Amino acid sequence: MARAIPATHFSTNDLPASDQFDAWRDIISAIFDVGRLGGPNSDSFEARVDAYQISNLVVTDSNQGEQAYSLTPKRIRATGMDLIQIGLYRSGGYRGDANGRSIEGQAGDLQILDLARPMKTVEPASDMVCIFMPRETLQDRIGDLDGLHGASLRDDMGGLLADYLRLLAKRLPRLSGDNGDAAANATLEIISACLRPTAATIREAQAPLQNVVLQRAKQIIEGNLRSPHLNSEFLCGALGISRRSLYRLFEPLNGVHQYVLRRRLSQIRRALKTNAHQGIAVLAEQHGFTCKETFWRAFKRQYGVTPGEVRSASLSRQKDERPSPEPGLGVWLQQLQHG
Repeated sequence: MARAIPATHFSTNDLPASDQFDAWRDIISAIFDVGRLGGPNSDSFEARVDAYQISNLVVTDSNQGEQAYSLTPKRIRATGMDLIQIGLYRSGGYRGDANGRSIEGQAGDLQILDLARPMKTVEPASDMVCIFMPRETLQDRIGDLDGLHGASLRDDMGGLLADYLRLLAKRLPRLSGDNGDAAANATLEIISACLRPTAATIREAQAPLQNVVLQRAKQIIEGNLRSPHLNSEFLCGALGISRRSLYRLFEPLNGVHQYVLRRRLSQIRRALKTNAHQGIAVLAEQHGFTCKETFWRAFKRQYGVTPGEVRSASLSRQKDERPSPEPGLGVWLQQLQHG
């Protein structure tokens, strides 16, 4: 069995309400000072953080109640943390000051913090994905980091990085330790391309960037399989890319048209097996097939059988697998009669 990447998990859920914030403060004090916005007599404090180590990066997936964060010169000296933090606010946001500059962000924003510089923020309950990395790791890739402390990324490249962080947080719990170095390298390449989009960094990040866009495209397709408007023009608009880029993206999958066709046929096939009451023609029409003959040929070409044969086989299996009725009053009476 493949070894998992190193991970730690913390939650206040199982702690007494009076101990919850103190426990959270102990965890977060490795970097920040935190204070309760509701005062010392507030009720419970819900917080959770799952942390994963991939090579020289630490990724956290967390949610926490409203609070105030601060990094003072004293705290910076005490921790000695010379790290860069990139955080995606899936919900919540922040408002505060980064080394004398006002900063503000909301759900969907990416925030960059230099953890060797002062800052303070007030934040509502938030849900976040954060990446922590040594300063030199990022500096070696993009050069001067001045101006990044407190920055919020809201442009197209920031949106691309946000999509990647969502995907990374989803995949990390199942990531094999053998793939940790590769995942860290891909992550750094994407971050570099998004923070300093030079020709060199974009070229290095091209493969992982394309994978992020491809995953996003697949999500859009999956959510619109029943839409009559699902076509290349729709996808280009939703993804913000050209038709040429879209075709190149799906080239390894035999093209975007073939991919959409396969996904629609797969959904219809699943429905044929599970929904015995919906007509085949209705299912085909609901999934964008306006011509019955075209659908029939495509289905037969994909699966080697007709839609009707799939449904008949499924109904036959359901009949064979139908459980025998449990003994009830009628059976008991028969048993009495012949007892």
